[in-house]
Amino acid sequence: MRSFDIMEAVAEPFRQAGRRPLATIVWGLVGLLPTVILFALVFSFMGHGALIDAVETQGDFGPEFGLLVNAWANLAQVLDLIVGAVVIAAVTRATFAVRRKDAAFFLRLGWDEFRVAVIYLLIVVLAVVALALIMLIAVAVGASVWSLLSPPSRMLFFTAMIIGLVLVSLWFAGRASLLIPTAILHRRLAIEEGWKMGRGQSWRLVGLLIMLFIVMLAVALVMMLVAVLVALAVGALVGGMDWTMLEDPEDWAMDVGSDPWIWGPVAALILIPVAWVQGFFQLLGSAPFAHVVRELSTAADSTPETTADNPDESV
Repeated sequence: MRSFDIMEAVAEPFRQAGRRPLATIVWGLVGLLPTVILFALVFSFMGHGALIDAVETQGDFGPEFGLLVNAWANLAQVLDLIVGAVVIAAVTRATFAVRRKDAAFFLRLGWDEFRVAVIYLLIVVLAVVALALIMLIAVAVGASVWSLLSPPSRMLFFTAMIIGLVLVSLWFAGRASLLIPTAILHRRLAIEEGWKMGRGQSWRLVGLLIMLFIVMLAVALVMMLVAVLVALAVGALVGGMDWTMLEDPEDWAMDVGSDPWIWGPVAALILIPVAWVQGFFQLLGSAPFAHVVRELSTAADSTPETTADNPDESV
């Protein structure tokens, strides 16, 4: 039986980021588009004269602003689904390609991306339905035996149910994680093939998910530390490094924000590192599972044919 090495799968995002630093930045920039568009719409509207007058007369933005922001948030979610599908497909193609380069950074807008979105929505719906059914069964079983158990036994029973729910969720997530890269590999939905590919690998996939969670947590902590240090450095440059920063950080931040000239250069300065971080997290979320499919699939013995090789597939 073909298998895969968990640590090799965890290392795949780091390999891809090292081989494709510019692509990682581009994937991050594309992934940030929905957030940037949403903030641009909100801030442009907040600067509108009528809104400022409403704040001065009513003391708040009014109900219209809340409805508008909600509509923009829904639009951002749709854009996020589309952009996410594009980036996930690009990262998966890049992982399948190993070292081969692509002029468009493996970004396409075609049937692969449509399949990614469909499978993602399918997984979400199935997960919600399965979770609801499991919760109903758990409540029914718990209600039937609760009065028969002593307080310590109830605690053990409740703990066992929580652990069982977590394990079942991880098992499902591990098996489902192979559906999207399998669809891109075969250039069709290939849901059955993707699910069967995880046979005999379920608990290794659970181990991979746990390892990825640890790696993501460690990377996030490092990135947060770097971000805090950069923010302090910029603040010291603009607002001065004194005891006010520690005694009254809110007032210090307001003083820093009162210098609008700094935001343009700061935004330009941090855009590239933020985009790289975003792209790297996209790699962490997709490349390990593409690596697993590449290793488990018999078709991976030869270079898989994707829309990166057939640009006519894209629209």
